[in-house]
Amino acid sequence: MSGALNKEIKIHRLMNQRRVAYSLLQRLQTLLEPGANFIRELNHLFKSQGKFGSHDRRLYRELIYTYLRYQPWLDPIRSDETAFLDALITLASPTPEASALYPTLSSPPSDLQATQNRHHLIGKSDNDLLDLLPSWFQSHLTEALDSKNAKTLFSRPPLWLRIQRGDPDSIIEQLRQATPTQATDPQAIWGVPDALQCPADLPLAKVPAYENGEIEIQDISSQLLLQLVHPQPEGSWLDACAGAGGKTLQLAKMLGSNGRVTAYDPRGKALDELEKRSRRAGLKNISLRRSKPDSGSYAGVLVDAPCSGSGTWRRHPFLMRQIREKDIFQRSEAQSNILHFYSERVAPSGSLVYCTCSLSRYENEVVAEKFLETHPAFEPAPLAKNFNLEETHRGITILPAHLDGDGLYIATFRRN
Repeated sequence: MSGALNKEIKIHRLMNQRRVAYSLLQRLQTLLEPGANFIRELNHLFKSQGKFGSHDRRLYRELIYTYLRYQPWLDPIRSDETAFLDALITLASPTPEASALYPTLSSPPSDLQATQNRHHLIGKSDNDLLDLLPSWFQSHLTEALDSKNAKTLFSRPPLWLRIQRGDPDSIIEQLRQATPTQATDPQAIWGVPDALQCPADLPLAKVPAYENGEIEIQDISSQLLLQLVHPQPEGSWLDACAGAGGKTLQLAKMLGSNGRVTAYDPRGKALDELEKRSRRAGLKNISLRRSKPDSGSYAGVLVDAPCSGSGTWRRHPFLMRQIREKDIFQRSEAQSNILHFYSERVAPSGSLVYCTCSLSRYENEVVAEKFLETHPAFEPAPLAKNFNLEETHRGITILPAHLDGDGLYIATFRRN
């Protein structure tokens, strides 16, 4: 077969991928209904195609997530399929799958492999990024986002890991061997115990240290949370909204043989995953509760409250397009109720830690202030002055650009 014919076949295949991506995006709106499980519905959409392999899924997921990040810029040109897809492919992170589509671009920019500031490639400035946020969002921020945080919020996040056990040098070497060609090597973060920053495309499932529980996926901001509790946790703790247990595992490691973690979450599947992860990590000081803990007294209670997730929009851009302002206020009420319920599980002189992955003050400082006003048995507890973070209002808000992670809020209270 001639080279020209090979090239023609390749271009035909790539153009077909463009058409499939456009078709998928036309069907996306029904997946963005408020409250819909976007990830589950997206997987159903992929399965409905009947022939997607792992390469296809990675490509179309990257293009869909790119669309969700830049939707206000892309929707005005959506009726022009060529211009729309050219802009979408240009804005997408240059993964191997997305960059394979570059030969289909009508007028390719000169620096398509740039990994940052991709909005510059389509003539947008840093200030224009703020136009991508929901119109009500800026008024919810305690402090306005600067250009550095705006750029971080609309960039593809790295993969953050935490060493649970084992030899760090051996683990880093395993990760380095699995790192895709031309990607940045995994690296430890100075001053943050056990944290490792890895490229987003690292195939973690192939790394033995992950399979045997030596490393866990956990965002850097989440890892900082327990390091900011002052003094560091000790004794018996309740993780009241444990989820799949990233913080539970970290807390159990910090407490060691002299402490214990009781973990609860209303979602049974999340607790099943936590049980599997704790066994894999070889932890003996974690116990699971399948019913809501309405009795007991703990030296510390961690309430990682369900929230809007605005701090995770860079990883989950669909949340940015699903959330409505009224949802924030509804969740704020629910968070206050959750915090009140679990405050009764805190022993005298014990600690109550409240956190969210939200950047809205109505889910953060407002909830904390309301709690203190209505619970005179508690007083504010200082957070550790580490990682260049200090309390400027009630609690600490970690912004995405601080360490290239999620946005996160934390406040601590002590029972008198």
